[in-house]
Amino acid sequence: MENKRKSGMAYLFQLAGKYKLHLALSAIFGILSALCTFIPYIMVYQTLLLLFSGNIDLAQTLQYGATAALAIVGKFGFSIVSGTFSHLGAFNTLYQVRTEISRHIAKINLGFFTSHTSGEIKKVIIEDVERIEKFLAHQIPDFTSAICVPIIVFVYLLTVNVPMAFCLLIPVVLGLAVQFAAMAITGKQMPTYHRLLGKLNSTIMQFINGMPVMKTYNMTAESYREYADTVTEYNAFWKQSTRSQGYTYGIFVTLVESGILFALPLGGWFYFQGSLSSGGYLFFMIMSMVFLTSLLNLMNFAMMFNQIMSGLYRIQDIMEIPVSTEGTHILDKAKSHKVVFEHVTFRYDKADVLKDVDIELPAGTVTAFVGASGAGKTTAAQLVPKFWEVSEGAVRIDGENINDLKTENLMDLVSFVFQETFMLNDSIYQNIAIGSQTATREEVEAAAKAAQIHDFIMSLPHGYDTKLGEDGVKMSGGEKQRVCIARAILKDAPIIVFDEATSYTDIENEHKIQLALSNLLKGKTTIMIAHRLHTIVGADQICVFDKGKVIEKGTHNELLAGNGLYSRMWKTYTQEVVS
Repeated sequence: MENKRKSGMAYLFQLAGKYKLHLALSAIFGILSALCTFIPYIMVYQTLLLLFSGNIDLAQTLQYGATAALAIVGKFGFSIVSGTFSHLGAFNTLYQVRTEISRHIAKINLGFFTSHTSGEIKKVIIEDVERIEKFLAHQIPDFTSAICVPIIVFVYLLTVNVPMAFCLLIPVVLGLAVQFAAMAITGKQMPTYHRLLGKLNSTIMQFINGMPVMKTYNMTAESYREYADTVTEYNAFWKQSTRSQGYTYGIFVTLVESGILFALPLGGWFYFQGSLSSGGYLFFMIMSMVFLTSLLNLMNFAMMFNQIMSGLYRIQDIMEIPVSTEGTHILDKAKSHKVVFEHVTFRYDKADVLKDVDIELPAGTVTAFVGASGAGKTTAAQLVPKFWEVSEGAVRIDGENINDLKTENLMDLVSFVFQETFMLNDSIYQNIAIGSQTATREEVEAAAKAAQIHDFIMSLPHGYDTKLGEDGVKMSGGEKQRVCIARAILKDAPIIVFDEATSYTDIENEHKIQLALSNLLKGKTTIMIAHRLHTIVGADQICVFDKGKVIEKGTHNELLAGNGLYSRMWKTYTQEVVS
């Protein structure tokens, strides 16, 4: 546990990067502020000694007062400087951590996103990172003070009376034992807490995103079972956690605050024995309260720090997930390329999704992947841009293993038009311009024309500047698909992958999409995944997938003549279309 905590602290400073100096300076000035905290108490003590001695020295008294005032001003000044450094370090660390996490997540294989909900990812990137930022910005000065003050005060109390000082520690030790036991329980419960919170975030996002359906079927937060069950489970966890831990904290607070009761009679005994002055006795009682109060603050910080470390470990877990292999080779984007699946096997969760797939896609040709849902056709297509890592065999582009290519170069070589369209909450222009960061407006509009979407865009109130998303225009599935095709046209990659590109479109939109595709596919090496078999009749090659294997290859007519699985699929499909 200790090693894990040390590694967590080390990782926190690693995340801070070049801004760790700001955090270190914040801690130093926080310590100086803490030193100034108890100086006024010492001056009060010295003044009391003068009063009780009967030898009142006005100049000395004024000196004590000036020292106390200077300490208060110093505490104020050091706190400002400490807070300034902590905020600078925290905000820059926040930006750096979010940038690094986003950059790292973009390089992780898709398996990460199938095994983690959007709520879990959101919690790490937003909530866990913000909790760390708040700690660094607001708590470092207080945290260093909370550590230093009890140590400094206790050392000073030792100079007043050693037995009384140690007497203060008896209930503290007992209270810490109780509290550490409670924190151990809390540590075991934290994974459950974060799991439930991630699940709650996911169901909330699902409920909001599905609001049109929810309203249509008159579903409320209470009637949406998954949401209601998650909220109930989350509340039940907190009730149980509060019941199991609430009393331990109460015991701890009671024991710590009772520390002065242990020292009080002992101090009285020393006073009557003549070994402790009345002023010393009074001062010890005052400083004891300062000591005990600072201990309570320290324990509160410790509990908060435990939560921060838990979030930090989740960030660390994500950052330690292996990313896609990075090569050094570069292929020319301006020419067509041959793609080869060379005895490719892919496993997910130890199960074979693809088995010994052997396909050659000649440069500039169209290859269709067909098969039942779950047959492996989409997974095979996703291996080309390396959304997944090949388990055995290799995917090659012009003889180069894709693992040997630079990631940026591979992304330049492949365009992917997904089944599920993704739209930025931005203008239509920006949604198309995703395809090329350097494209001119004329090039964007030319891509839109080739994608058969220009006329629709110009019919909108603000043309290409029309906003999409919650506050903007709503587009049909076919219109969104043509925007995605415009992106691909603008990118002008030599390899194109279409994943069920016309699955959810009407006849009119499908016709326009086919016209758009004819502009896009000229000279491109293309993989088309389709349920609508009539869209791939003209493909140069059709690969039929079944249970992760390619069981048939050939043209449409060749496969029909073979009377295999494709022939049966075609007969079933044509019967459904006719009916």
